[in-house]
Amino acid sequence: MIDSKSVFQRYEKKFILTREQYENILISIKRNMKYDPFCKDGKTYHLRNVYFDTPDHQLISLSLLRPDFKEKLRIRKYGVQGDHTNIVFLEVKRKIKGVVTKRRASLSLDEIEQFMNQGLIPERQTFHDQQILKELKYMTQIYQLRKAVFIEYDRLAFFDKKDPEFRVTFDHQIHTRYDNFDFESKVKGTLLLAQDMVLMEVKVGEAMPLWFAKTLARLKIYLNTFSKYGKAYEQSLAKEIGNDV
Repeated sequence: MIDSKSVFQRYEKKFILTREQYENILISIKRNMKYDPFCKDGKTYHLRNVYFDTPDHQLISLSLLRPDFKEKLRIRKYGVQGDHTNIVFLEVKRKIKGVVTKRRASLSLDEIEQFMNQGLIPERQTFHDQQILKELKYMTQIYQLRKAVFIEYDRLAFFDKKDPEFRVTFDHQIHTRYDNFDFESKVKGTLLLAQDMVLMEVKVGEAMPLWFAKTLARLKIYLNTFSKYGKAYEQSLAKEIGNDV
């Protein structure tokens, strides 16, 4: 079942793991945490995302400078190509002095097309949902946003057994593409990380549990500043420079 919560606030920490580190930390994770409901039978689930930016990539360029405030807008779709799901999430993600907030609204594929192309806000029953949609529309207008990059990956996710605010996710096979934003396309694009690397994201309300902090120290896993869209943008710039040489 897709989480219907529309507002999130938490700290997020990123770690790039080797295959060995990933396999070792999973032992402690499975002992202390439980699978996300999306991970049916302990398997990964698939995420597809379209990130938006200004024509001159203002949002991601600013984000890479690590300011106190940054934001990004994306459309997220759960499930794999061909599963006939019709719901997507329009999300704005902001980071203010380390604290991450995310506001999102669920829309049908038809509604999202009308929203992004014509600025039409679909009717919602609650004032709260309607306000989020108005906020998202304002952001698309002031930045004149357009589709910038498509990113998809497989995710294995866990919740702490004692503290549901503590969440750990592992993203595998992260692929990006820039000229095809079709959620149903099976074109994979370019790998974002080396084949044997895994992105671990830690979402926490206040502090990490002691057992987890000790596990990171024991396995020599260190904090990394990483953004999927940021990394994809840097790779695209490097490719452009290489083509110009």
